[in-house]
Amino acid sequence: MNEPRWKVGDLARRTGLTVRTLHHFDEIGLLRPAERSAAGHRLYTADDVRRLYRILALRQLGMPLGEIARTIDTGVADLASAVRVQLAQVDEQLRAHQLVRQRLRSLLRAIGEAREPSIDELIATMEAMMAASFFTQDQLAQARRRHEEPGFADRLADWLRRCRELDAELTTHVEAGTDPADPAVQELARRFSDLMLVEVSEGDPTALSAVYAKIDGKGAEAATRGALTSDVWAYLKQAFAVGFASPQS
Repeated sequence: MNEPRWKVGDLARRTGLTVRTLHHFDEIGLLRPAERSAAGHRLYTADDVRRLYRILALRQLGMPLGEIARTIDTGVADLASAVRVQLAQVDEQLRAHQLVRQRLRSLLRAIGEAREPSIDELIATMEAMMAASFFTQDQLAQARRRHEEPGFADRLADWLRRCRELDAELTTHVEAGTDPADPAVQELARRFSDLMLVEVSEGDPTALSAVYAKIDGKGAEAATRGALTSDVWAYLKQAFAVGFASPQS
């Protein structure tokens, strides 16, 4: 029985990627379709789709494209291992949120019984909420330290201003329908990543990952005090996925 084949446009629609992204992966040798049609069009096989999944899974973990290529080509990352890593992350998130759910239900029972929740119950709930939050205890402590530093308010105002300027520039591309792989968009994405890495996470890529998770979780406007819109954030993530080195590197 013949296996199915996908043209580049079909695969792009099925995966939510852009044709430009798949072309870029082909050009850099990351995902070259195994076949061509008689007319010379790219045809992707089931093996190509499996490789694409591994690529996107490793990108989700913050690995740069160059490292992804080396990892996959040397056989280090097979499909099962990529899925296992993603599943472990999801399981950890579910465990943390399940604990929060249990603590909140306990508080709700206390309220329903017309009694004040005990201090121990409140502390346990706060601990569970902290464990399920986007940042580690060390990252939160570092953030509190930065907030207490002289001049923090001025630095924050400057960051918000620069973020709004980038948002405005990116909005013009969103409205114009510019491909996220366009060099002008890629440069804006790089500037945004540099701004976040240096000014927000002090060069710590793991902290930057947590910041991006917070933006995803709370929504761009809420997480950035309105400096970044949801449309621009979604567009930025597409630009990162195309070939930009990595939001975390």
